[in-house]
Amino acid sequence: MVAINFKVLFQRVLELLASPEQTWRAIQKEPDPGRALMVRYTALLALLPALVGLLGGLASGQGFLASLVLALLRSGIAFGTAWTLALMLNSLAPSFGTVRSQNAALKLVSYASTPVWVAGLLTIIPPLLPLAALAGFGYTAFLLHGGCQRLMDTPREKAWPFALTLTGIWFFKVLVLSWFVALAASSLLAPATPIAPPTP
Repeated sequence: MVAINFKVLFQRVLELLASPEQTWRAIQKEPDPGRALMVRYTALLALLPALVGLLGGLASGQGFLASLVLALLRSGIAFGTAWTLALMLNSLAPSFGTVRSQNAALKLVSYASTPVWVAGLLTIIPPLLPLAALAGFGYTAFLLHGGCQRLMDTPREKAWPFALTLTGIWFFKVLVLSWFVALAASSLLAPATPIAPPTP
């Protein structure tokens, strides 16, 4: 069982957003396994936008069941996207002169994804969603730039190309999966087609 310390988690979020360079240096020395971080950090933060979406759905009159299903779907997709991105990051690493390490890749994505989850809290205000997404992914690119150098020994001259490539892939995957969620939402929220009575 993986223990979750909410105070430590909240502190790490603040540190990554406020002083990323110092925080990456601290993370570099920590022995935390990447898989454990995916459970006790990434999965938990991925729930935040989903919970906000659940509240927003209830407030807009979607109904509890539809709102809950969509919230769980969003959360699962968000976590799955982060996990697969870490695997992709590790496989692309040699192309950018980077040392391959699945554990380091999982740690890097776990922490670099923080701005995406924080920005996702603004999903409760739909007009702010595009701006929040751009801000979240923009800061994630910045974190990936610093983190890949610290955790995976990416050469300085290749850090930005690596970070921007990964962020672009991530953003594209989110767009595609958001379309899938929108289709699921329209299916869940579509009114049932009444069955016509038999003609005598």
